[in-house]
Amino acid sequence: DSWRNAGLRVCSFNHPSEILALNSRYDVDWVPVETTSADVFGNYYIPVKVVADWAEQHDVMVLLINADIELQMTSWEIKRVRWLAHGGLSYFVRHNHSGNVTRASPEPYGIDAFLFHGRDAALVPNSFLSIGQPFWDYLLPYLFVTHGRHIWAVEFPAAFHRVHGCQWSWENWHRCAKEFGRITGMLGSEQSMEDCVALSLQVRQTFDRGKVSPPAQPRPIREWVEWKFRNSEPKTFLELGSHLGTDTAWMATLPHVTIHAFEPDPRNNQPVRSNVIQRRLAVGASDGRSPFILSEYGWGQKWTHSSSIKKPKNHLHRYPVTFGDTIEVEAITLDTYCRTEGVEQIDFIWADIEGAEGEMIRGGERTLRNTRYLFTEYSDDELYEGQASLPEIMNMLPDFRVIELWADDVLLENRALAR
Repeated sequence: DSWRNAGLRVCSFNHPSEILALNSRYDVDWVPVETTSADVFGNYYIPVKVVADWAEQHDVMVLLINADIELQMTSWEIKRVRWLAHGGLSYFVRHNHSGNVTRASPEPYGIDAFLFHGRDAALVPNSFLSIGQPFWDYLLPYLFVTHGRHIWAVEFPAAFHRVHGCQWSWENWHRCAKEFGRITGMLGSEQSMEDCVALSLQVRQTFDRGKVSPPAQPRPIREWVEWKFRNSEPKTFLELGSHLGTDTAWMATLPHVTIHAFEPDPRNNQPVRSNVIQRRLAVGASDGRSPFILSEYGWGQKWTHSSSIKKPKNHLHRYPVTFGDTIEVEAITLDTYCRTEGVEQIDFIWADIEGAEGEMIRGGERTLRNTRYLFTEYSDDELYEGQASLPEIMNMLPDFRVIELWADDVLLENRALAR
């Protein structure tokens, strides 16, 4: 259940004979596996290569996880790790306990969960190294780091394991170490137990040097912005959807910043500031007049936070917000605005445009190529009709990568302009 609570579809890889015995006990999607490592270990253990190939065939991101691991993560926290590790690998350090998870301690040696995409299956060689037996857990991080891929280590308490008896033998440990040495070329003719212990230490040190460990919770965006742009260099911000100027106020205190603040709702106004250029404009995919649907009431008060050029959809069910009149406002593309105003380089865009993220991108391709960082809302639940999901946003912005993700917001970096 903890895996489903994290928003995961649960698939169990088993030999067909095991599925017959387990089918009535567990409500999961079964993946029958004929090619196991039973000839090596005496039981139906599943080789890592089998799962990697399945992920490649289905073109999906998978969380390869031991069956006895409990996850204490929400769906957006899993999504956060998934996007931070995009193009690489995330692994989860388990925390062992004897029944009380508040007293759990991190496992110093083994690793029990790996998040990666099937497109990287080609990195995994044919081998009997199998889930639940020694050395399988060092294979993926070692392969990724030695092939120049980044790896993220989730070391904060998220994956929990209740302590039980050891299910592998030192004989199998030695056998698996020699197999690891064979497929990686790390062992020569000397393959004693001592040589294999030295190998395991070397492998761990190799991928430990290449790992990045994210914090359990993302840094508040204000804190990040104030840290990133604390220098005295001139900088240009675009704030799309500035509302009453709450966030404009603190951004305007950054040294040598000029802010172009867009707010189409005529009910929303902010004070005049010397370094803020206010524009009564909506941002869209084209220039001209655009329908604009006004939010009316939310949480028992007048509510002007959720108005949009797009019609509300699942927003009506998720939030206690009502919508009323539709007015016309002036809309402009980012490319038109920046060309007209002579804005060439943009350091940071803050986009709070209520479902119009896709329109912003389509009308701002040139502008975004010249933008270092983009902070925007997102939704994978189509809060507004036709709203681009996060995967769609990322497909539209191939030069950008996720550097932080919150439940409803994402911070992107333009890799071409990273410094």
